[in-house]
Formats: sequence, structure tokens, C-alpha cells
Amino acid sequence: MSTQVPMSRSTVRTSKLVDLTEAMDVVCDGQLLVLGGLWFHNNPSALAREIVRRRIQNLRIIAAPPSGYAVDLLIGGGCVAEATIGHVSFEHMGLAPNFQRAAQTGAVKIIDADEATILGGFMATLEHLQDHPVTSVRGTDIMSSPIARRNSDGVVAPRAVVPDVCLLHAQEADIYGNVRNFGNSFADPLFAKAARHVIVSVDRIVENSEVRKEPHRTTIPGYLVDRIVCAPGGAHPGSSQGLYPHDETAIKAYIKAGQDPRSWEADYLEPLVHAPGTHEDYLAAIGGWEHLVALNEVVK
Repeated sequence: MSTQVPMSRSTVRTSKLVDLTEAMDVVCDGQLLVLGGLWFHNNPSALAREIVRRRIQNLRIIAAPPSGYAVDLLIGGGCVAEATIGHVSFEHMGLAPNFQRAAQTGAVKIIDADEATILGGFMATLEHLQDHPVTSVRGTDIMSSPIARRNSDGVVAPRAVVPDVCLLHAQEADIYGNVRNFGNSFADPLFAKAARHVIVSVDRIVENSEVRKEPHRTTIPGYLVDRIVCAPGGAHPGSSQGLYPHDETAIKAYIKAGQDPRSWEADYLEPLVHAPGTHEDYLAAIGGWEHLVALNEVVK
């Protein structure tokens, strides 16, 4: 008699690889979204552009500071009602123009929070607690943040955060959602653990056999991921660590367009978000994968 245990229906793995359109069908007006990446790196840019194309509105967004393109684009695209963030900029190139204007005019409710406070809210979720004490902000303005309370010891304790959707970008994944980052994964694994629905765009798909051969390279396991989107160049104009750096020329053009609300739509939103109906169209508009590879020569 065979001693082999038959595989139950619940243990049969199915592919989580879908196209960008299907993946983003779960995003709708008014949701709380968390965006991964940090500054120039690993922004879920292609996913953010799809949200703007769909003209989704009244989103509440949260991102670990410092954040950059994806956050600023969603604000500039009119998709955001509230943003819990600490800093949005393009580092040495200056502040993110749409975020700056929205903060100054009050077009978007900005909830100021430092990295420790934001991540503390996610830690509370993972710990199944109402809040998570953060002692490092004692004596700062963050102590009065609306996303936290003071516990009995007078320590700031950020309330648990459970995003409806988490948007991430990484370099590789298999069809079952096992994600591999070539560089720092930042707070992305923490975000993925806390969110109800996780969508990850990657530059390329690898075989599951390769993932199993090198399990130590998996940064986010497949059981945390709901949808995988193959989007080569999906972090552009930011960098995808180990594959291509940020596109400084493209970012400068973005900043210039965003500084004037009268030209913002004509100079950026229309030609580089709405007109390219798919990510493939966007990639072609910027010069294809060859352009991204060539960026590596620019930074040498």
C-alpha cells in the first residue's frame, strides 16, 4: 500500500500572476492604501499610474517617509483625500510638487507622522494589539499626532493600521507570489503582513524551481501576496534596485510639469499617464527596456 499522502484541494497552488488591469480591479474609491518603496527606490509606479487612469478618488494613503513619485502622482492625479506621510520629495532635486501644493492649499488632508509612528501602527496590527508604544518620539510634535494616543506611561502609541490594499514593486517573483528583492526591502514586508490585499508588480517572473533552490532570497512569501503583475520597468521613473537606477532626466521633467497646475495635465498626466493606455504603452513611450538598461551607464 502506498504511504504517499494525497494532496488535498486546499494545498494545490494556483497562479497569482494577472495583468495590471485585473490586479487593480480591487482598488476603489475611498479605500486606505499603503505604498511601498522608499524615496527613489522600488516605487509601485505602474500601479499608481493605473489608479490615476481609472480616476479613482477619495483615497486615503499612507507611506513610510521619505516617499516620492508614486505618492506625489496619486496626489497630482486627484486621487487622494488624505495622506499620512512624513516627507515626500525627490531628494537632491527638491520637494515633490503636487504634494507641496496640496499641503499648502489644503486640497489634501495631510497627517504628519514620522517613520517610527507610521511603522508602529503596522506593528500593532501584526501584534494583534490596539496600539504599539513608540518611545523614540517623546518630547516631539509627533506626540500630538491624530494617528496615535498616549498610553498610561505618557508614551506615544500609534493605533493599529489595516490598509485595504498594499501596493509594492520588487525585482522578481514566481507565479505563486514569492517575491525577491535584490536590494533593501525597506518596510514592504511589514506592509504586506498588515494589509488585507497585496498587489506586487515585478520586473520579471522567475521559475518556482529557482525560488525553491534559493529560499533565503525570498523577501515576501507567496502566502502574503494576492496578485503578481509582470511589469518590466514598473518602478520608473524611480529605480528598481539591481536592475536600473532612477531616471533623473524624467524626474526633472516631472517636477517641472508639476510646478504649474495649469500645465501639469497637458505636460505630464495626458502624455505619460492617460494616453498610454497600458503599462506596455508607457514603457514604449519612455524608450523601452533598452532605455532603462542604458540608465546604468549614466550613473557609472
